[in-house]
Amino acid sequence: MSFDRECPEMVHVAVNTDPLQMLLQDEFTKTQHYGLKVRNIPHTKISEMNELKVWYDFGEKIGEGGFGIVMAVREKSNNKQWAMKLISKSTAGDRIKMVEQEIQILKLIHHPHIIYLDKIFESPKKMYLVFERCHADFAKIYNERKPFAEKIAKKIISELVDAVAYLHKYEIVHRDLKLENILLGENPLDPTDEYYIKLTDFGLSSIVKSGKGIESMLHEFCGTIYYMAPEMITFRSYSQMCDMWSIGVILYMLVIGKFPFYGKTEKEIQVKICTQSPKFDAKLSQEVEDLILLLLLVKDPVKRIRATEVLQHPWILSKKMSRTMHYNIMDKMKEWKSEMTVETGAVSDWVMAPDDVIEINRSQTKQAMNLPKTNINFDRASRRMSNPKKPSLKEQVTRAKPKGQSGKKRVN
Repeated sequence: MSFDRECPEMVHVAVNTDPLQMLLQDEFTKTQHYGLKVRNIPHTKISEMNELKVWYDFGEKIGEGGFGIVMAVREKSNNKQWAMKLISKSTAGDRIKMVEQEIQILKLIHHPHIIYLDKIFESPKKMYLVFERCHADFAKIYNERKPFAEKIAKKIISELVDAVAYLHKYEIVHRDLKLENILLGENPLDPTDEYYIKLTDFGLSSIVKSGKGIESMLHEFCGTIYYMAPEMITFRSYSQMCDMWSIGVILYMLVIGKFPFYGKTEKEIQVKICTQSPKFDAKLSQEVEDLILLLLLVKDPVKRIRATEVLQHPWILSKKMSRTMHYNIMDKMKEWKSEMTVETGAVSDWVMAPDDVIEINRSQTKQAMNLPKTNINFDRASRRMSNPKKPSLKEQVTRAKPKGQSGKKRVN
C-alpha cells in the first residue's frame, strides 16, 4: 500500500468503547449536572497499523506495559510530539474493558495534572491511543533521588492532590494511585520545572453513584497492595477516601524513602496496613508529620482528611502549625487508639482486626487486582449465617490472632 499522498482527514467513528454502556451513560448524564461534558475525542477505524503512517512519523519505543508498548510519534500536520500506546486486543483479553473504561473516564476530564488523550485509532487486532508526550516516569526518578526534600515533596503532593480533588469533585475515584502512575511532563509556564506531574492510568477508575450510604460506595477489590487502604483490604465498602490513603503512602515515600508498611508476605503487609501506624525514622517538620498522620493514621475513612482539606493544610500552605493545632492531632491519635479497642463480638463498620484480613490470590498479576463486585454485609454475625451450606467467611480467611488475646481485640 502506498502512502505518498496528502494526509486524509480523520473521521470519528461511533463505536462502543464502554464495557457497561447503559450504566455509564446514565452516570455520564448525571455528571453533566456537575459541569462535566463528554469530550469528542476522534475515534477512527483502520485496517492495519501501516495506515497510521499517513498521519504520524514513528520514533523509538518509550515504554512497555502488560497489554503492549508505547511509541514516540510526531504528528505530520503540526509537528506535535505524542506518545502512542499500542494495545493488543488478544493479549489484553477481557482486560480490554479496563482500556475502554479508561477512555470513557478520560473523555470526561481535563486538568493540567491529568494525562491528556488526544485521539483513538482502532483496527481489528489493536487499539492505538494517542496521549500527550511526557519526558519521564516518576517511579524511575524516585528510585534515583529518594528521599526528597520537603520543598520538592510539597510541590509534587500539591499537584497530585489538586488533580485528585478535581476527580473527587465530579465523583470519580482513581483507585490505583501509585508512583508508577505518575509521569513527568512539561510545565507550559516554566520549562525548568523538573517535577510537573501528570496522573495517568485510569483503567481501575470508577464513577461513584450519586446518593448516600451504601448505594454510593464501591465494592470491587482492586489496586496495588502497598498503596491500598484498610477498608479495601478488609472487603468493606469504600469511597473516594481510598485515594486519600494512597496519597498518604506516596507522601510518606517521598520524604522517608520507603513504604510506610512493609512485609515479607502480602498477608503481613495487609495486617500492618490495617493495624499499625507509620513510623518516622527521619527528621521531618512537625507540619508534614501531621499531614501524614491525618492520611495514614486514620483507619476510619469517614474521619480521613479530604483532598480539599489537604490543600488547606499548613504544610501545603507553608505555614507553621500552632501548638493548639499540634495538640489537636495528638488528641486525634489518642482517640483513634481508644476507638481501635472494641469488645469481642462487637459489630463495627470499619475497625480492622487481623481476623478480617483476607488472603490475596495473585495468580494473574503481582501488582494489579480487579475482582468481581461483591455485595457487602457489615453485620459479621449475619455474614457468617447468611448461607449455612457454604463455608463462612471466618473459615475462609487466614487468621492472625495476637498471642494472649482475651476479652478484647486490641490493635496497636
